[in-house]
Amino acid sequence: MTDVENALPVAERADLRRSIASTNDAYIKAIPKVELHIHIEGIISADLKWKFSQRNGQTIINPRTGLPFTSLDELRDSHDTLKPRKGNRMDNTEETLSFFEAYYGGFEVLKTQQDYYDLAMAYYERADEMNVRYAEIFFDPQGHTRVGTSWETMMQGFREATWDAEQILNVSPPREPPSDFQEICFADC
Repeated sequence: MTDVENALPVAERADLRRSIASTNDAYIKAIPKVELHIHIEGIISADLKWKFSQRNGQTIINPRTGLPFTSLDELRDSHDTLKPRKGNRMDNTEETLSFFEAYYGGFEVLKTQQDYYDLAMAYYERADEMNVRYAEIFFDPQGHTRVGTSWETMMQGFREATWDAEQILNVSPPREPPSDFQEICFADC
């Protein structure tokens, strides 16, 4: 496990993240890139969660309080994984808990083929903005089937988004099997 307890203080980590994200180097932007390992569930933002929950008539429960989130701003605040719940440092337990609350909470709101399409396209559109031309995407089917989503629902949404990304955005998936929304992970991937 990463030792965040001895890492940069939270405010400095947030500054570093913003600095990297705002890099405006023409060469870096222009060179083609590859994404060799991304778990699609890890990119679900608070905004996407809120969109899916509203579209599907769901309530999102705050795992720390057991109460429903009442606004998008409240959900966004809970997704701030660099925000310590106490003090200016985050310990390893807090860092891990914060990440997994955001990660596993995404499984709860993905219900329809359109949700899976929108999730994948959100990734592909962002990848295209960064000039990613090849992406190996992983997903965890057991997390989705655990909450009642069928294999067909998730796969059809993912497949359509992958096809559109290749045709419209020029972001290509692997050509060798398994190319059925690219890599499937089971629990420990």
